[in-house]
Amino acid sequence: MRNCQPASLRETSAMGEAAQPRGTIGSVSTETATVRDEGRVWRKVLYTRQPYEDNYVDPQQFLQDLRQNVNVATYEYNKVVLDTFVVIQQFSFVVFYLFVFSMMLSGRVDECALMWVNATLFTLAFVFCIVVQRQQAVDRGEIPTPFTHYLMGLCRQGIPLVGVLILLSPVLQTLTVAYSNDTIVTLSSLSMFVHVLLTDYNYLNCYSERYQQNTAVNAATFGIILIASRIQRVFQSGALIMFGILCFTLSPIPRHNLKHVSLRAHVVLTFTICALAIYFLMEVPVFALLYCVVVVVISVVIPFFFVKLHGSMKDQINGPWDEAKPTNSAAAVEWANAGMLQ
Repeated sequence: MRNCQPASLRETSAMGEAAQPRGTIGSVSTETATVRDEGRVWRKVLYTRQPYEDNYVDPQQFLQDLRQNVNVATYEYNKVVLDTFVVIQQFSFVVFYLFVFSMMLSGRVDECALMWVNATLFTLAFVFCIVVQRQQAVDRGEIPTPFTHYLMGLCRQGIPLVGVLILLSPVLQTLTVAYSNDTIVTLSSLSMFVHVLLTDYNYLNCYSERYQQNTAVNAATFGIILIASRIQRVFQSGALIMFGILCFTLSPIPRHNLKHVSLRAHVVLTFTICALAIYFLMEVPVFALLYCVVVVVISVVIPFFFVKLHGSMKDQINGPWDEAKPTNSAAAVEWANAGMLQ
């Protein structure tokens, strides 16, 4: 049916509709109210076009979405204590190295005996690592690498290292002739502290499968050379350097594999190392007592305060004021590629 309304009246009606207010920021517009009446409510999503301002927040949903400590990690005291055992082991290896140095400096340990100790420890650790890696390959359904392959790799890497140490031992021995004993003690103590502080404990605790030989190993090598340079005989200096390399550079690998295989064996090894360190330090009871205090602080006191303070003082609040995160990333990408989020 044809509209018989005059043109002037139609123009007046259109102008009246255009003059109606559309709403302002902070207030719900007429269109918004109509949509809300139809059952559509505001949702905190990015991939859907909604008739609301960009900074609009529904007051009814504002505090309903409040969440506290949702993504905060919780720690168990026993688990934290077990994780500190690798720190105790690394600190104990520093004690071992200093004890062997003092024994060689006083002439109570022969360099040949130390070389036999180095060879024995290295052989045991090497065989253990090969057995563990072959067993892991079998568990993954792979063909284990032949033993001769590991042996050839050891010869390619180990023989040049030993040769370099033998050739450079005279140079390393005279490297710090101009340094005073106080300077050597200060620099070596600082380097060992940096080593213990920056060791890759994630690898030792089996949280990572890649051994990061970075600043910690460099600091330990620097300290090893400084301390070994105070030995008068060249062969003794080379044997002490090799013992330091075993303690600080190579020992993390078998210890990592040992914890992978058995947590109980890892705990037994830690207590054995602590007992040996205390036995070695009993020549100076003050040092033995200081070592016990450090072990208790690292493995008992610090984990206690860490767990307690982390559980009581950590307060993370999430709510509508955070940036909106699409729950369906695939849908968000699809809408964005289609140009529907413009």
